[in-house]
Amino acid sequence: MVLNLHILHRGSQRLARLVTLAACILLQAHLAYGQGAEPVRVGGDIKPPRKVKDAKPVYPDEARREKKQGTVILEVVIGADGKVSSAKVVRSLPALDRAAIEAVQQWQYAPTIIGGRPTPVIMTVALNFAL
Repeated sequence: MVLNLHILHRGSQRLARLVTLAACILLQAHLAYGQGAEPVRVGGDIKPPRKVKDAKPVYPDEARREKKQGTVILEVVIGADGKVSSAKVVRSLPALDRAAIEAVQQWQYAPTIIGGRPTPVIMTVALNFAL
């Protein structure tokens, strides 16, 4: 976080100190809830979070007509709040990628607690499409 304070008058120094203090408090609160933390990759001691809300992908009509089947692999970032914050395709099936991403974006997880704090995690998920 970058905080620029432009002090135009002598009397505003006290205000500048108060604004700086408030910004520090907000930053500490933000970090305390894991929102500013970099995601930690699942593996080893970091267990995959427990999914609490699932959504099945909707099979696209065109892909169904063309009998497209297979597995789409996504790299998913789960925020400290347990919500999926981003998903990107690692292994693509172009006719099915969008359906996979739309489903995963609806998933929710129990927050991952590391060191007593909710922490964002990054992990790989596979979605199978079969007719």
